[in-house]
Amino acid sequence: MLKGIVNDITLSVQARNGLSPAVIVWMSVIAVAALAAVIFLCVAGYAWLSLRVDAVTAGLIMAGIFAVVALIAALITALIRRRIRERAILARAAKAHSPSWLLDPRFLGVAVEAGRSIGWERILPVAVLGFVVAQWARDSRTHDKRQT
Repeated sequence: MLKGIVNDITLSVQARNGLSPAVIVWMSVIAVAALAAVIFLCVAGYAWLSLRVDAVTAGLIMAGIFAVVALIAALITALIRRRIRERAILARAAKAHSPSWLLDPRFLGVAVEAGRSIGWERILPVAVLGFVVAQWARDSRTHDKRQT
């Protein structure tokens, strides 16, 4: 059973992202090659600059270029984080106003099937108790949110 669940999760990730062990290996090869290319490009840029100006000035120019790249990356990261936060807030708000999971047709189907197989006389008190506990947990969670 656990193996089936792991297989389902693996297939879900593969369907969503197209990931497999071969893709991960080739992506790591791409990352190493790209890193080596950037290192050689930096060395070549420094060598070219040191021929034009002295070595200290070339080092400062290269440091300035990397500082600008880091600043641009930090700005883009801040914008992406803000956009993700906004989406998450909207998703949470939409989920808060969505109908209860108790009205989900799949859940109701399971409940009806359980009632038929076990018997309504036995399952009804357990269902009512579960409903009361769910409402209590929901109320205590909203009460805790109001306090913070």
